[in-house]
Order: sequence, then C-alpha cells, then structure tokens
Amino acid sequence: MGGWSRSAVLQLYRALLRAGQHLQYTDRDYYRRTVSREFRCCQTFSAPAEREDALKRGQFFLNSGLGGLV
Repeated sequence: MGGWSRSAVLQLYRALLRAGQHLQYTDRDYYRRTVSREFRCCQTFSAPAEREDALKRGQFFLNSGLGGLV
C-alpha cells in the first residue's frame, strides 16, 4: 500500500508554501490560503487512493512551476 508518511506530507506542504513566496503575478496571501484549504480538505479523505491522488497532484503542481504561476 505504500502511502505517504506524515513527514512527507508536511514536507510537500512546506515546499508549496516556500515556492509561493516567489510569486509575482498573483496574491501571495490568496495562494497561501488556497494551499492551506486544499490540505485541510484532503485531511478528510479516508480512501488511500484519494489521498495518493491528492498528494501526487500537489507534487505535480510544485514540480511544474506552480502550474505556470512562476
């Protein structure tokens, strides 16, 4: 089943917040609130597949330059 550890999830969260500090074309506070809201929403996921998909989506967003925002 693999899955992500708590520390890996927190690492992704912190990395997304750090990457948002360099935003120029969008509001940094809005970005921070959106990331926080998404992670809180994903806390309620009970199925491992849902959690895995959400974390992969977050990792892709980070690796793709925040979806083109940077």
